[in-house]
Amino acid sequence: MNYKQLTAADRGAIEVLLSKKYTVSQIAEAIGRHPSTVSREINHYQTPNGYVAWSAQVRHETARKHCRPKKKLDCSSVQKYVVARLQRGWSPEQIAGRLKLKWGSTVVSHESIYAWIYQDAWAYETEKLYQYLRFGRKKRKKHTGRSVHTAKIPNRVSIHERPPVVATNSEYGHWETDSVIYPHKYAINTLNERLTGRVKFTKLQAKTAVLTAQAITNQLKGEGALTITMDNGSEFTAHEQITNQIGVVAYFADPYSSWQRGSNENCNMLLRGYLPKRCDISKLTQEELNDIARELDNRPRKRHGFLTPNEVYKLQLQKGQTVAVSS
Repeated sequence: MNYKQLTAADRGAIEVLLSKKYTVSQIAEAIGRHPSTVSREINHYQTPNGYVAWSAQVRHETARKHCRPKKKLDCSSVQKYVVARLQRGWSPEQIAGRLKLKWGSTVVSHESIYAWIYQDAWAYETEKLYQYLRFGRKKRKKHTGRSVHTAKIPNRVSIHERPPVVATNSEYGHWETDSVIYPHKYAINTLNERLTGRVKFTKLQAKTAVLTAQAITNQLKGEGALTITMDNGSEFTAHEQITNQIGVVAYFADPYSSWQRGSNENCNMLLRGYLPKRCDISKLTQEELNDIARELDNRPRKRHGFLTPNEVYKLQLQKGQTVAVSS
């Protein structure tokens, strides 16, 4: 017999039949319910004057108003885990994915975390947890990227001549690069490795070709870099200097086609999460910038099954598919 909630009529019948000295089994048979259902009902709503149908119905309806499924984020251990990772800069999707990786099943979805951040009074008003999201906005907003500017670059090699293996993300050593601009002519050169997602940042006193070439050369020494894909900014006009010094072959994306360097655009957004667009980085040290890169390299990524870039890199080292970074 399938379980169904008792109705007001059922409760009225129970009261009448009890007054006639019917047994629990007889009452259950009379109203078409399981004896255990009737027994629980009588025991739960018993009063000093015996079982009273109207009283049982009122108490039942009151209890139903407060009977809601417990939210997963009401669990203190899950909530503490989520808050701690948000404060470390993890996205809700990374947190949810890492929890699933840890427990073997979905603990809480990333949409539930977003909803909790923006709808829960404690999370939104008291703790303001939205400030730890990538852009720290009070409302979720669709992102639009910046335009890509063209420049005359000597001996420019098109991305369409790049080896097809690069697009498969199956081989270590293929990098992408760009410049993130800040006030007072400062800039940060960003580098990301396509297979693992590892990142490297260099603070530039100015967005010049010479400083950019030096930054890329210093960062990629000992990395076993095979190719590097750039946009068409004037800071990359010294790409041949990079090739001559470390042997990495440079390719250029099409103008106004930032999607061809999608992982690098994402890398730039991750950096903006720490250093927003109008942030003054004049006092930012390279050591502090290295700490940001290190933290991102230890943040789980969805495309890696929520392993971190460093964990994926170590797996590649074990397979003998990478060149270890020189000390």
